[in-house]
Amino acid sequence: MSDTEPAEELIPRIMREYSRRPRGWHVLNTPEGDVLIVGPKSAFQLRLIPLSPTDFTGVGVEISSDIEGLSNIRSAPSFGLRPLSDDDLQILFDAMTGQLTSPDRVERIIRRGPVAPAEIDAKRYSHVLSGPVLTRPDLSSVDSTLLELRDKLEQSAREIFRRKYPLRSGMYF
Repeated sequence: MSDTEPAEELIPRIMREYSRRPRGWHVLNTPEGDVLIVGPKSAFQLRLIPLSPTDFTGVGVEISSDIEGLSNIRSAPSFGLRPLSDDDLQILFDAMTGQLTSPDRVERIIRRGPVAPAEIDAKRYSHVLSGPVLTRPDLSSVDSTLLELRDKLEQSAREIFRRKYPLRSGMYF
């Protein structure tokens, strides 16, 4: 395990790895801002502090991808960007409204291989399914090692937040 890195630097690195190899990624988050990203060759744990609905600050670290609890996450459907046709979109809407009689059709869409963001941009797909992102109350349900690391990340994230946003940090911490 390496030292923590600012999330603003680590996330672009993760996105570059995802873009090179978009299959085999899994994302898990908690309501408190903890994020676990498990890729085919690497894994990352982040602690994010929201600044607005689209902006954040925080820290992250690359972790050992052979942590025992990560195998359960890898068995879930992979995270990714999946282009959708108009028919695919209708199937998903029907599933959400209870009008779909065959869940196999939704499963086929979710199990479809994800594509890199550059392909989405280049082909200008009208509809894209993003996800799935799994949510848990805390990361300790995955592995106790992650809970210990979370405390270190929490402290580092608060330090960065205080340094970057001293007036705002007084309202939170």
